[in-house]
Amino acid sequence: MLAKSLSKFRMPNFFLALTFVSLLSGAFSGAFAQDAKEPSRPKRSAVELGKGAGAQTDPKRVEELNSIFVKVVEAVVPGVVSVTTEKKWTPQPPEANNPFYEFFGMPVPQAPEEKGPRRNIPLGGGSGFVVSREGHVFTNAHVLEGADIVKVGFANRKTYTAHVVGVDKKTDVAVLKIDAPRSELVPLSFGDSDALRIGERVLAIGTPFALQNTVTAGIVSGKSRRDRAGAGDSYQDYIQTDAAVNPGNSGGPLVNLRGEVIGINSAIYTRTGGYMGVSFAIPINMAVKIAEDLIYDGKVTRGYLGVSIDDVDENLAGALGLPVLQGALVREVVPNSPAAKGGLVAGDIVLTVAGGDVYDAAHLRNRVADLAPGKTYPFEIWREGKKTVLNMKVGARPGEGDEAADSAAAPEGEDTRGGFSSGKLGLRFEIPTAALRQRYSLPGDINGAVIVEVLDGSAAADNGFGEGMMITQYKRRQDAAFIPVKDAKQLSEAIRAMREGDQIAFMVFFNGRTDLRALRAR
Repeated sequence: MLAKSLSKFRMPNFFLALTFVSLLSGAFSGAFAQDAKEPSRPKRSAVELGKGAGAQTDPKRVEELNSIFVKVVEAVVPGVVSVTTEKKWTPQPPEANNPFYEFFGMPVPQAPEEKGPRRNIPLGGGSGFVVSREGHVFTNAHVLEGADIVKVGFANRKTYTAHVVGVDKKTDVAVLKIDAPRSELVPLSFGDSDALRIGERVLAIGTPFALQNTVTAGIVSGKSRRDRAGAGDSYQDYIQTDAAVNPGNSGGPLVNLRGEVIGINSAIYTRTGGYMGVSFAIPINMAVKIAEDLIYDGKVTRGYLGVSIDDVDENLAGALGLPVLQGALVREVVPNSPAAKGGLVAGDIVLTVAGGDVYDAAHLRNRVADLAPGKTYPFEIWREGKKTVLNMKVGARPGEGDEAADSAAAPEGEDTRGGFSSGKLGLRFEIPTAALRQRYSLPGDINGAVIVEVLDGSAAADNGFGEGMMITQYKRRQDAAFIPVKDAKQLSEAIRAMREGDQIAFMVFFNGRTDLRALRAR
Protein backbone atom coordinates (compact mmCIF):
# COMPACT_ATOMS: atom_id res chain seq x y z
CA MET A 1 0.00 0.00 0.00
CA LEU A 2 2.77 2.33 0.97
CA ALA A 3 4.63 1.66 -2.29
CA LYS A 4 1.60 2.25 -4.40
CA SER A 5 0.75 5.50 -2.63
CA LEU A 6 4.37 6.71 -3.08
CA SER A 7 4.33 5.94 -6.80
CA LYS A 8 1.09 7.78 -7.15
CA PHE A 9 2.66 10.73 -5.35
CA ARG A 10 5.86 10.83 -7.60
CA MET A 11 4.40 10.15 -11.02
CA PRO A 12 3.05 13.64 -11.69
CA ASN A 13 6.49 15.16 -10.77
CA PHE A 14 8.21 12.87 -13.28
CA PHE A 15 5.88 13.89 -16.11
CA LEU A 16 6.30 17.51 -15.13
CA ALA A 17 10.08 17.25 -15.43
CA LEU A 18 9.82 15.44 -18.74
CA THR A 19 7.52 18.09 -20.13
CA PHE A 20 9.93 20.87 -19.00
CA VAL A 21 12.94 19.21 -20.72
CA SER A 22 10.87 18.74 -23.87
CA LEU A 23 9.93 22.38 -23.98
CA LEU A 24 13.54 23.47 -23.40
CA SER A 25 14.78 21.19 -26.15
CA GLY A 26 12.23 22.54 -28.55
CA ALA A 27 13.20 26.10 -27.73
CA PHE A 28 16.93 25.45 -28.36
CA SER A 29 16.30 23.44 -31.50
CA GLY A 30 14.14 26.27 -32.80
CA ALA A 31 16.88 28.76 -32.09
CA PHE A 32 19.52 26.59 -33.81
CA ALA A 33 17.22 26.03 -36.75
CA GLN A 34 16.78 29.79 -37.09
CA ASP A 35 20.59 30.34 -36.97
CA ALA A 36 21.23 27.60 -39.52
CA LYS A 37 18.90 29.17 -42.05
CA GLU A 38 20.88 30.22 -45.19
CA PRO A 39 21.02 33.97 -45.83
CA SER A 40 19.84 35.27 -49.16
CA ARG A 41 22.67 35.46 -51.76
CA PRO A 42 23.18 38.19 -54.36
CA LYS A 43 22.85 37.45 -58.05
CA ARG A 44 26.06 36.52 -59.88
CA SER A 45 28.04 39.59 -61.03
CA ALA A 46 26.07 41.83 -58.67
CA VAL A 47 29.21 42.30 -56.49
CA GLU A 48 32.20 44.09 -58.07
CA LEU A 49 35.48 42.41 -57.16
CA GLY A 50 38.94 43.89 -57.79
CA LYS A 51 37.72 47.26 -58.96
CA GLY A 52 40.18 49.48 -57.07
CA ALA A 53 41.71 52.67 -58.43
CA GLY A 54 45.11 51.08 -59.18
CA ALA A 55 48.32 53.03 -59.76
CA GLN A 56 46.95 54.93 -62.76
CA THR A 57 50.01 54.01 -64.86
CA ASP A 58 50.01 53.86 -68.63
CA PRO A 59 49.00 50.27 -69.48
CA LYS A 60 50.94 50.43 -72.74
CA ARG A 61 54.18 51.40 -71.04
CA VAL A 62 53.68 48.76 -68.34
CA GLU A 63 53.22 46.12 -71.00
CA GLU A 64 56.34 47.35 -72.82
CA LEU A 65 58.39 47.01 -69.63
CA ASN A 66 57.01 43.55 -68.91
CA SER A 67 57.68 42.52 -72.50
CA ILE A 68 61.33 43.54 -72.21
CA PHE A 69 61.88 41.23 -69.24
CA VAL A 70 59.94 38.40 -70.83
CA LYS A 71 61.80 38.68 -74.15
CA VAL A 72 65.18 38.67 -72.39
CA VAL A 73 64.25 35.54 -70.44
CA GLU A 74 62.87 33.78 -73.53
CA ALA A 75 66.09 34.53 -75.45
CA VAL A 76 68.55 33.63 -72.68
CA VAL A 77 67.00 30.62 -70.91
CA PRO A 78 67.60 28.14 -73.78
CA GLY A 79 71.33 28.74 -73.41
CA VAL A 80 71.45 28.33 -69.61
CA VAL A 81 72.36 24.89 -68.24
CA SER A 82 72.70 23.10 -64.94
CA VAL A 83 76.10 21.65 -64.02
CA THR A 84 76.30 18.59 -61.77
CA THR A 85 79.46 16.87 -60.56
CA GLU A 86 80.24 13.36 -59.36
CA LYS A 87 83.12 11.52 -57.73
CA LYS A 88 84.06 8.06 -58.95
CA TRP A 89 83.23 5.51 -56.30
CA THR A 90 85.81 2.87 -55.40
CA PRO A 91 84.44 0.10 -53.15
CA GLN A 92 86.45 -0.62 -50.00
CA PRO A 93 86.29 -3.73 -47.81
CA PRO A 94 85.45 -3.27 -44.12
CA GLU A 95 89.10 -4.03 -43.29
CA ALA A 96 90.35 -1.04 -45.28
CA ASN A 97 90.10 1.32 -42.29
CA ASN A 98 91.65 -1.13 -39.83
CA PRO A 99 94.98 0.32 -38.55
CA PHE A 100 96.23 -3.23 -37.89
CA TYR A 101 97.41 -3.66 -41.48
CA GLU A 102 99.21 -0.32 -41.66
CA PHE A 103 100.86 -0.81 -38.26
CA PHE A 104 102.41 -4.13 -39.23
CA GLY A 105 103.12 -3.10 -42.82
CA MET A 106 100.73 -5.67 -44.25
CA PRO A 107 98.85 -5.11 -47.54
CA VAL A 108 95.26 -3.96 -47.11
CA PRO A 109 92.76 -6.50 -48.48
CA GLN A 110 91.13 -5.42 -51.74
CA ALA A 111 87.41 -5.43 -52.24
CA PRO A 112 86.07 -8.08 -54.61
CA GLU A 113 85.16 -6.78 -58.05
CA GLU A 114 81.53 -5.79 -58.07
CA LYS A 115 79.16 -6.96 -60.74
CA GLY A 116 76.38 -4.90 -62.23
CA PRO A 117 76.03 -1.10 -62.54
CA ARG A 118 78.09 1.08 -60.21
CA ARG A 119 76.79 4.41 -58.95
CA ASN A 120 79.15 7.34 -58.51
CA ILE A 121 78.97 9.70 -55.54
CA PRO A 122 77.23 13.06 -56.25
CA LEU A 123 79.39 16.02 -55.22
CA GLY A 124 77.38 19.13 -55.94
CA GLY A 125 76.23 21.38 -58.70
CA GLY A 126 75.89 24.81 -60.12
CA SER A 127 74.97 26.57 -63.31
CA GLY A 128 76.52 27.46 -66.64
CA PHE A 129 75.71 28.81 -70.08
CA VAL A 130 76.48 27.89 -73.67
CA VAL A 131 78.88 30.25 -75.48
CA SER A 132 79.56 28.52 -78.81
CA ARG A 133 77.95 26.27 -81.42
CA GLU A 134 80.89 23.92 -80.88
CA GLY A 135 79.56 23.12 -77.40
CA HIS A 136 81.66 25.34 -75.12
CA VAL A 137 80.09 26.16 -71.76
CA PHE A 138 81.19 28.75 -69.17
CA THR A 139 80.88 28.06 -65.43
CA ASN A 140 82.80 28.67 -62.18
CA ALA A 141 86.01 26.86 -61.29
CA HIS A 142 84.76 26.18 -57.75
CA VAL A 143 81.71 24.33 -59.14
CA LEU A 144 84.05 21.66 -60.58
CA GLU A 145 86.31 21.29 -57.55
CA GLY A 146 87.05 17.64 -56.73
CA ALA A 147 84.92 16.30 -59.58
CA ASP A 148 85.75 13.24 -61.69
CA ILE A 149 82.61 13.48 -63.81
CA VAL A 150 80.84 16.66 -64.94
CA LYS A 151 77.38 16.64 -66.51
CA VAL A 152 75.53 19.46 -68.24
CA GLY A 153 71.71 19.47 -68.25
CA PHE A 154 69.30 21.46 -70.40
CA ALA A 155 65.74 22.60 -69.76
CA ASN A 156 64.46 19.88 -72.11
CA ARG A 157 65.90 17.29 -69.67
CA LYS A 158 68.69 16.24 -72.03
CA THR A 159 72.00 15.67 -70.25
CA TYR A 160 75.52 15.46 -71.66
CA THR A 161 78.79 14.40 -70.04
CA ALA A 162 81.21 17.33 -70.32
CA HIS A 163 84.93 17.50 -70.98
CA VAL A 164 86.80 20.06 -68.84
CA VAL A 165 88.69 22.29 -71.27
CA GLY A 166 90.41 24.29 -68.56
CA VAL A 167 90.11 25.85 -65.13
CA ASP A 168 91.54 29.10 -63.74
CA LYS A 169 91.13 29.25 -59.97
CA LYS A 170 92.53 32.76 -59.71
CA THR A 171 89.53 34.21 -61.52
CA ASP A 172 87.12 31.34 -60.71
CA VAL A 173 86.47 30.74 -64.42
CA ALA A 174 86.12 27.29 -66.05
CA VAL A 175 85.35 26.16 -69.58
CA LEU A 176 83.53 22.91 -70.43
CA LYS A 177 82.79 21.29 -73.77
CA ILE A 178 79.90 18.98 -74.62
CA ASP A 179 79.27 16.86 -77.70
CA ALA A 180 75.74 17.98 -78.54
CA PRO A 181 74.03 18.62 -81.89
CA ARG A 182 74.60 22.20 -83.07
CA SER A 183 70.86 22.58 -83.55
CA GLU A 184 70.32 22.12 -79.80
CA LEU A 185 72.93 24.68 -78.75
CA VAL A 186 71.86 28.29 -78.24
CA PRO A 187 75.01 30.32 -77.48
CA LEU A 188 74.49 33.53 -75.53
CA SER A 189 75.93 36.85 -76.69
CA PHE A 190 78.37 38.93 -74.63
CA GLY A 191 77.97 42.54 -73.56
CA ASP A 192 80.67 44.99 -72.49
CA SER A 193 81.14 44.76 -68.73
CA ASP A 194 83.49 47.76 -68.76
CA ALA A 195 80.64 49.94 -70.05
CA LEU A 196 78.24 48.71 -67.36
CA ARG A 197 76.70 51.50 -65.27
CA ILE A 198 75.72 51.36 -61.61
CA GLY A 199 71.93 51.29 -61.43
CA GLU A 200 71.39 49.28 -64.61
CA ARG A 201 68.76 46.55 -64.49
CA VAL A 202 70.11 43.00 -64.63
CA LEU A 203 68.76 39.44 -64.45
CA ALA A 204 70.46 36.45 -62.84
CA ILE A 205 69.53 33.04 -64.26
CA GLY A 206 70.60 29.66 -62.91
CA THR A 207 69.75 26.60 -60.88
CA PRO A 208 69.55 27.56 -57.18
CA PHE A 209 68.64 24.63 -54.93
CA ALA A 210 68.24 22.47 -58.11
CA LEU A 211 65.41 24.72 -59.37
CA GLN A 212 66.48 24.94 -63.01
CA ASN A 213 66.17 28.20 -64.96
CA THR A 214 65.22 30.32 -61.98
CA VAL A 215 65.16 34.02 -62.92
CA THR A 216 65.78 36.86 -60.45
CA ALA A 217 66.02 40.59 -61.12
CA GLY A 218 67.99 43.45 -59.61
CA ILE A 219 70.30 46.31 -60.41
CA VAL A 220 74.06 46.78 -60.61
CA SER A 221 74.90 47.84 -57.05
CA GLY A 222 78.62 48.43 -57.56
CA LYS A 223 81.65 47.71 -59.72
CA SER A 224 85.29 46.74 -59.16
CA ARG A 225 84.64 45.04 -55.82
CA ARG A 226 87.86 43.36 -54.69
CA ASP A 227 90.23 42.78 -51.79
CA ARG A 228 93.05 45.16 -51.04
CA ALA A 229 96.14 44.94 -53.26
CA GLY A 230 98.40 42.07 -52.45
CA ALA A 231 95.76 40.08 -50.55
CA GLY A 232 95.67 36.48 -51.69
CA ASP A 233 96.41 35.25 -55.18
CA SER A 234 93.11 35.91 -56.92
CA TYR A 235 92.16 38.51 -59.51
CA GLN A 236 88.98 40.01 -58.11
CA ASP A 237 87.09 42.73 -59.97
CA TYR A 238 83.51 41.78 -59.17
CA ILE A 239 80.26 43.32 -60.33
CA GLN A 240 78.00 43.70 -57.28
CA THR A 241 74.26 43.20 -57.73
CA ASP A 242 71.17 42.77 -55.57
CA ALA A 243 69.66 40.15 -57.89
CA ALA A 244 68.99 37.12 -55.69
CA VAL A 245 71.78 34.53 -55.99
CA ASN A 246 71.80 31.36 -53.90
CA PRO A 247 73.71 28.05 -53.77
CA GLY A 248 73.42 26.53 -57.24
CA ASN A 249 73.45 29.89 -59.06
CA SER A 250 77.25 29.79 -59.31
CA GLY A 251 78.39 29.80 -62.92
CA GLY A 252 75.13 31.11 -64.33
CA PRO A 253 74.86 34.29 -66.41
CA LEU A 254 74.16 37.81 -65.24
CA VAL A 255 72.51 39.54 -68.20
CA ASN A 256 71.43 43.08 -69.07
CA LEU A 257 68.10 44.07 -70.62
CA ARG A 258 69.56 43.62 -74.09
CA GLY A 259 69.92 39.92 -73.33
CA GLU A 260 73.73 40.14 -73.24
CA VAL A 261 75.86 38.36 -70.65
CA ILE A 262 77.81 40.93 -68.65
CA GLY A 263 78.95 38.66 -65.81
CA ILE A 264 79.22 35.14 -64.38
CA ASN A 265 77.51 34.79 -61.00
CA SER A 266 80.21 33.62 -58.62
CA ALA A 267 79.74 34.53 -54.96
CA ILE A 268 77.51 36.09 -52.32
CA TYR A 269 78.09 37.96 -49.09
CA THR A 270 76.20 36.13 -46.37
CA ARG A 271 76.09 35.49 -42.64
CA THR A 272 73.48 32.74 -42.96
CA GLY A 273 74.65 30.74 -45.98
CA GLY A 274 71.84 32.19 -48.11
CA TYR A 275 71.12 35.35 -50.06
CA MET A 276 71.28 38.62 -48.10
CA GLY A 277 71.05 41.19 -50.89
CA VAL A 278 74.71 41.29 -51.93
CA SER A 279 75.85 39.12 -54.86
CA PHE A 280 79.01 39.17 -56.97
CA ALA A 281 79.68 38.33 -60.61
CA ILE A 282 82.90 38.00 -62.62
CA PRO A 283 82.95 40.65 -65.40
CA ILE A 284 82.47 38.96 -68.76
CA ASN A 285 85.35 40.92 -70.32
CA MET A 286 87.76 39.32 -67.86
CA ALA A 287 86.16 35.88 -68.22
CA VAL A 288 86.37 35.90 -72.04
CA LYS A 289 90.11 36.63 -72.00
CA ILE A 290 90.69 33.76 -69.56
CA ALA A 291 88.44 31.40 -71.52
CA GLU A 292 90.16 32.13 -74.82
CA ASP A 293 93.53 31.31 -73.27
CA LEU A 294 92.17 28.03 -71.94
CA ILE A 295 90.51 27.07 -75.25
CA TYR A 296 93.36 28.01 -77.60
CA ASP A 297 96.49 27.57 -75.43
CA GLY A 298 95.42 25.21 -72.66
CA LYS A 299 96.76 27.64 -70.04
CA VAL A 300 96.28 31.23 -68.91
CA THR A 301 98.99 33.76 -69.70
CA ARG A 302 98.69 37.08 -67.90
CA GLY A 303 100.31 40.38 -68.64
CA TYR A 304 103.27 41.43 -66.48
CA LEU A 305 105.18 44.67 -65.89
CA GLY A 306 107.56 43.92 -63.01
CA VAL A 307 106.65 46.60 -60.46
CA SER A 308 105.77 46.88 -56.79
CA ILE A 309 102.67 49.07 -56.46
CA ASP A 310 100.52 50.70 -53.79
CA ASP A 311 97.35 52.78 -53.51
CA VAL A 312 97.41 56.57 -53.77
CA ASP A 313 96.08 58.27 -50.65
CA GLU A 314 94.89 61.85 -50.22
CA ASN A 315 98.16 63.06 -48.70
CA LEU A 316 100.28 61.65 -51.52
CA ALA A 317 97.97 63.06 -54.19
CA GLY A 318 98.13 66.49 -52.56
CA ALA A 319 101.90 66.43 -52.20
CA LEU A 320 102.44 65.42 -55.83
CA GLY A 321 99.85 67.84 -57.18
CA LEU A 322 97.61 65.09 -58.55
CA PRO A 323 94.28 66.77 -59.38
CA VAL A 324 92.13 63.64 -58.93
CA LEU A 325 92.52 60.93 -56.29
CA GLN A 326 93.09 57.93 -58.56
CA GLY A 327 95.80 55.68 -59.97
CA ALA A 328 98.46 53.38 -58.52
CA LEU A 329 101.81 54.40 -57.10
CA VAL A 330 104.91 52.62 -58.44
CA ARG A 331 107.12 51.89 -55.43
CA GLU A 332 109.76 49.72 -57.10
CA VAL A 333 110.66 48.61 -60.61
CA VAL A 334 112.30 45.24 -61.24
CA PRO A 335 115.55 45.66 -63.23
CA ASN A 336 115.37 44.37 -66.84
CA SER A 337 111.59 43.95 -66.49
CA PRO A 338 109.06 45.18 -69.09
CA ALA A 339 108.37 48.21 -66.87
CA ALA A 340 112.07 49.11 -66.64
CA LYS A 341 112.52 48.72 -70.39
CA GLY A 342 109.42 50.85 -70.99
CA GLY A 343 110.73 53.76 -68.91
CA LEU A 344 108.63 53.41 -65.77
CA VAL A 345 110.41 54.56 -62.58
CA ALA A 346 109.69 54.50 -58.84
CA GLY A 347 107.44 57.39 -57.86
CA ASP A 348 105.36 57.35 -61.04
CA ILE A 349 101.59 57.15 -60.67
CA VAL A 350 99.84 55.06 -63.34
CA LEU A 351 96.58 56.78 -64.30
CA THR A 352 95.33 54.80 -67.30
CA VAL A 353 96.16 51.57 -69.10
CA ALA A 354 95.26 51.18 -72.78
CA GLY A 355 92.80 54.05 -72.46
CA GLY A 356 91.03 52.73 -69.37
CA ASP A 357 91.18 54.48 -65.99
CA VAL A 358 93.11 52.92 -63.09
CA TYR A 359 91.35 53.29 -59.73
CA ASP A 360 93.90 51.78 -57.35
CA ALA A 361 96.72 49.24 -57.09
CA ALA A 362 94.49 46.16 -57.29
CA HIS A 363 92.77 47.57 -60.35
CA LEU A 364 96.12 48.18 -62.09
CA ARG A 365 97.13 44.58 -61.34
CA ASN A 366 93.93 43.29 -62.94
CA ARG A 367 94.15 45.59 -65.96
CA VAL A 368 97.73 44.57 -66.71
CA ALA A 369 96.90 40.87 -66.22
CA ASP A 370 94.23 41.16 -68.93
CA LEU A 371 96.72 42.51 -71.47
CA ALA A 372 98.26 40.24 -74.10
CA PRO A 373 101.96 39.55 -73.45
CA GLY A 374 104.22 40.67 -76.28
CA LYS A 375 102.01 43.59 -77.31
CA THR A 376 102.65 47.30 -76.71
CA TYR A 377 100.09 49.47 -74.88
CA PRO A 378 99.92 53.14 -73.85
CA PHE A 379 100.29 53.86 -70.12
CA GLU A 380 99.40 57.34 -68.95
CA ILE A 381 101.38 58.31 -65.85
CA TRP A 382 101.73 61.29 -63.51
CA ARG A 383 105.36 62.39 -63.18
CA GLU A 384 106.82 65.66 -61.91
CA GLY A 385 103.45 67.39 -61.85
CA LYS A 386 102.25 66.51 -65.35
CA LYS A 387 100.83 63.69 -67.40
CA THR A 388 103.08 61.60 -69.64
CA VAL A 389 102.31 58.66 -71.91
CA LEU A 390 104.68 55.66 -72.05
CA ASN A 391 104.26 52.97 -74.68
CA MET A 392 105.34 49.77 -72.95
CA LYS A 393 105.63 46.23 -74.23
CA VAL A 394 103.94 43.91 -71.74
CA GLY A 395 105.62 40.66 -70.70
CA ALA A 396 104.16 37.40 -69.36
CA ARG A 397 103.70 36.97 -65.63
CA PRO A 398 106.40 34.78 -64.03
CA GLY A 399 105.41 31.15 -63.83
CA GLU A 400 102.82 31.56 -66.58
CA GLY A 401 104.75 31.14 -69.77
CA ASP A 402 107.61 33.66 -69.94
CA GLU A 403 110.94 32.29 -68.78
CA ALA A 404 112.80 35.54 -69.41
CA ALA A 405 110.45 37.53 -67.19
CA ASP A 406 110.60 34.79 -64.57
CA SER A 407 114.37 34.88 -64.35
CA ALA A 408 114.41 38.69 -64.27
CA ALA A 409 111.87 38.90 -61.48
CA ALA A 410 112.93 35.95 -59.38
CA PRO A 411 116.61 34.99 -59.58
CA GLU A 412 117.83 32.33 -57.19
CA GLY A 413 119.80 34.15 -54.51
CA GLU A 414 120.77 37.80 -54.05
CA ASP A 415 118.99 40.16 -56.45
CA THR A 416 119.71 43.63 -57.76
CA ARG A 417 117.29 45.31 -55.36
CA GLY A 418 119.24 44.51 -52.22
CA GLY A 419 117.13 41.54 -51.27
CA PHE A 420 116.97 37.82 -51.97
CA SER A 421 114.68 35.98 -54.35
CA SER A 422 113.74 32.36 -54.88
CA GLY A 423 111.99 31.23 -58.03
CA LYS A 424 111.77 27.72 -56.56
CA LEU A 425 109.37 28.91 -53.86
CA GLY A 426 108.14 32.17 -55.38
CA LEU A 427 109.37 34.43 -52.58
CA ARG A 428 111.37 37.61 -52.32
CA PHE A 429 112.59 38.60 -48.85
CA GLU A 430 114.83 41.20 -47.20
CA ILE A 431 116.59 42.00 -43.95
CA PRO A 432 114.06 43.59 -41.53
CA THR A 433 115.08 47.27 -41.54
CA ALA A 434 113.37 49.89 -39.38
CA ALA A 435 111.34 51.02 -42.38
CA LEU A 436 110.12 47.48 -43.10
CA ARG A 437 109.27 46.90 -39.43
CA GLN A 438 107.19 50.08 -39.42
CA ARG A 439 105.56 49.27 -42.77
CA TYR A 440 104.47 45.76 -41.71
CA SER A 441 104.03 46.43 -37.95
CA LEU A 442 106.78 44.01 -36.97
CA PRO A 443 108.08 44.21 -33.36
CA GLY A 444 111.77 44.90 -32.75
CA ASP A 445 112.38 41.71 -30.74
CA ILE A 446 111.38 39.37 -33.60
CA ASN A 447 114.20 38.57 -36.02
CA GLY A 448 114.34 36.77 -39.35
CA ALA A 449 113.69 37.59 -43.02
CA VAL A 450 110.72 39.71 -44.14
CA ILE A 451 108.72 38.56 -47.17
CA VAL A 452 108.30 41.61 -49.42
CA GLU A 453 106.86 39.89 -52.50
CA VAL A 454 105.05 36.67 -53.40
CA LEU A 455 104.98 35.67 -57.07
CA ASP A 456 101.60 34.78 -58.54
CA GLY A 457 101.20 31.11 -59.37
CA SER A 458 104.14 30.13 -57.15
CA ALA A 459 104.28 27.52 -54.42
CA ALA A 460 104.26 30.29 -51.80
CA ALA A 461 101.19 31.96 -53.32
CA ASP A 462 99.30 28.68 -53.51
CA ASN A 463 99.99 28.02 -49.82
CA GLY A 464 98.89 31.33 -48.34
CA PHE A 465 102.20 33.14 -47.93
CA GLY A 466 101.85 36.91 -48.08
CA GLU A 467 103.74 40.16 -48.06
CA GLY A 468 104.72 41.33 -44.56
CA MET A 469 105.24 37.88 -43.04
CA MET A 470 108.55 37.28 -41.26
CA ILE A 471 110.29 33.90 -41.52
CA THR A 472 111.95 33.31 -38.14
CA GLN A 473 113.02 29.63 -38.43
CA TYR A 474 113.27 26.91 -41.09
CA LYS A 475 113.75 23.15 -41.25
CA ARG A 476 114.49 20.81 -44.14
CA ARG A 477 114.53 17.01 -44.07
CA GLN A 478 118.27 16.89 -43.40
CA ASP A 479 118.07 19.36 -40.50
CA ALA A 480 117.86 17.84 -37.00
CA ALA A 481 115.80 20.75 -35.67
CA PHE A 482 114.46 24.14 -36.65
CA ILE A 483 117.24 26.61 -37.46
CA PRO A 484 116.80 30.28 -36.46
CA VAL A 485 117.07 32.73 -39.35
CA LYS A 486 119.89 35.13 -38.44
CA ASP A 487 119.87 37.01 -41.73
CA ALA A 488 118.27 36.85 -45.18
CA LYS A 489 121.44 35.57 -46.86
CA GLN A 490 121.54 32.49 -44.62
CA LEU A 491 117.92 31.66 -45.50
CA SER A 492 118.61 32.24 -49.21
CA GLU A 493 121.54 29.80 -49.21
CA ALA A 494 119.43 27.14 -47.47
CA ILE A 495 116.70 27.50 -50.10
CA ARG A 496 119.21 27.58 -52.95
CA ALA A 497 120.54 24.17 -51.90
CA MET A 498 117.10 22.62 -52.34
CA ARG A 499 116.25 20.58 -55.41
CA GLU A 500 112.92 20.30 -57.16
CA GLY A 501 110.47 18.39 -54.97
CA ASP A 502 112.37 19.07 -51.73
CA GLN A 503 110.29 20.35 -48.85
CA ILE A 504 110.97 23.05 -46.28
CA ALA A 505 109.04 24.11 -43.18
CA PHE A 506 108.94 27.69 -41.88
CA MET A 507 108.06 29.31 -38.61
CA VAL A 508 106.31 32.49 -39.75
CA PHE A 509 105.42 35.54 -37.63
CA PHE A 510 102.38 37.47 -38.86
CA ASN A 511 99.65 39.60 -37.24
CA GLY A 512 101.09 39.12 -33.76
CA ARG A 513 101.32 35.32 -33.82
CA THR A 514 103.61 32.56 -35.04
CA ASP A 515 102.43 29.95 -37.51
CA LEU A 516 103.98 26.81 -39.02
CA ARG A 517 103.89 26.52 -42.83
CA ALA A 518 105.62 24.33 -45.39
CA LEU A 519 106.47 24.48 -49.10
CA ARG A 520 107.71 22.18 -51.85
CA ALA A 521 110.34 23.51 -54.26
CA ARG A 522 109.31 23.71 -57.90
